[in-house]
Amino acid sequence: MAVLHYRNYLHVLRRKIGRAPDLDEIASRTLVVSPAERGSREAAIYLPNQLDRVREVQFETTREYEMARISAGSVEHAATLAYLIENAHYVDGDLYARGMRHRQVIRPASRAIWKRAVSIDECALPSTAIGDRYFAHHVIDDAATAMLADTIAPTYFARGSSSDNWPHSKAYYELFGLDFPVLDAALIRRAWVFQDYGMTANRRARITALRERAMSSGTAPNGRRIFISRKATGQRRLLENEAELTERLTREGFDVVDPARLTVAEIVERMSGASLICSVEGSNIAHGVLTMANKGAILTLQPPYRFANLWKDYADALDMTYGFVVGEGGKTSFSIRPDDVVKTADMLSAHS
Repeated sequence: MAVLHYRNYLHVLRRKIGRAPDLDEIASRTLVVSPAERGSREAAIYLPNQLDRVREVQFETTREYEMARISAGSVEHAATLAYLIENAHYVDGDLYARGMRHRQVIRPASRAIWKRAVSIDECALPSTAIGDRYFAHHVIDDAATAMLADTIAPTYFARGSSSDNWPHSKAYYELFGLDFPVLDAALIRRAWVFQDYGMTANRRARITALRERAMSSGTAPNGRRIFISRKATGQRRLLENEAELTERLTREGFDVVDPARLTVAEIVERMSGASLICSVEGSNIAHGVLTMANKGAILTLQPPYRFANLWKDYADALDMTYGFVVGEGGKTSFSIRPDDVVKTADMLSAHS
């Protein structure tokens, strides 16, 4: 049926007068899936003077937050929550209800006045805008949330903008057994959406389950160390001397894997059971985190103007070891010292 799409305009009006509500304000029920937790983390492993090379952090974080991430200490994990939103209108990845807009994609909100919609009694919507922007969040975080969503109500994904174009994402979701339908527009009586970013016990268990599903067709743990090639796919993170580094790491016994040239089945076969994965910081590391051995090590190569340690959070949550090497260069490309990479990799291997 065709319905008048008016709720987006109500949201715009509420936002302009400073009264656009949040999820917790309009939810008719909030289910605590896993309560907030206080955890601990070990310090990252890195060579002396690495931090002297850091010029800027990634634009979505702060220097103070990154310094806390790589230091030993306590950490607060936000609760995993499921919000029930009643009488909602869903269109093109946006959920509207009572003047609220909950974004699940990164493209601009639909301006369609009329939109053909289906009627749904109850459903769960696990997609996120950050998962639509970054491959790693899509194949790990959104997939883990989809596992939770499937236990609550019939599950639908948003029609992605960036995520629909990634060559490996659909195959990973098929491997995970999470091939849910895509929802375009709907009137929903009971919609479940989620707060699912804290590394709570429930979320850790789901990410572990994803790893088990990803490795189910791979080889047994084998102790290999793998360098994941990024080449020109590294937006603002081009490793200028990747060929030199690849040659050195190959001599040191590393296997080199280029995901851009492989199918998901081939990636799983090549990477399952690795004891250490190394790559330029970015979403490409997700391939390794999903397939590497338990208690393995993650080594990130950091651009000096884009220092970020997202993968430290996953290492802490999954009982892995984490280290980094900071490169030298400009804002769009950088080089890394092969000796630093080998030394840090050896430190990580000894610690794992």
